[in-house]
Amino acid sequence: MGRTTDLRRAVAAAFVPVAGAAGFRPDRRRMPATLTFRRTVGVQVQILEIQWEKYGRPRFVLDYGACPAEGFTIEGRRFPPEEVFAGWLPGSGRLQPGRGMGPGAWFRQDRPLLQRLLGRAPLRPAEDVATELVDLFPEVLRALDDGVRGPHLTPLQP
Repeated sequence: MGRTTDLRRAVAAAFVPVAGAAGFRPDRRRMPATLTFRRTVGVQVQILEIQWEKYGRPRFVLDYGACPAEGFTIEGRRFPPEEVFAGWLPGSGRLQPGRGMGPGAWFRQDRPLLQRLLGRAPLRPAEDVATELVDLFPEVLRALDDGVRGPHLTPLQP
């Protein structure tokens, strides 16, 4: 895990219990790249995915979506809900503290280059980033349960 170890531990300590209290159960099969959570609500399975930055920098986003309980079909092939990615689903979205689709808008422990050049510490405390995730997570729950998109949610194009 290297540069992301502290942030992963902070997210596990702060966010995993919050997701669990909301009824989401972790699925670690796609780790370390992605930590997935699922909960069944009525006739759908709601999916959360913490997607870590692929080059190992301490950054991530949280993608979410809802899959029919019987699975999701793509080009004639049916996938069971436990194999579906949130980004495949119509109405899926992404929680991120900043604007835009690039990694600058992601939850990130590393500071932008300009801040480092101005003398700021290269890394924010991992706990601050995890707290930011926990604080913004209710927007995801509102989107999944009521269809209301908050200001930190960006639609994904399946």
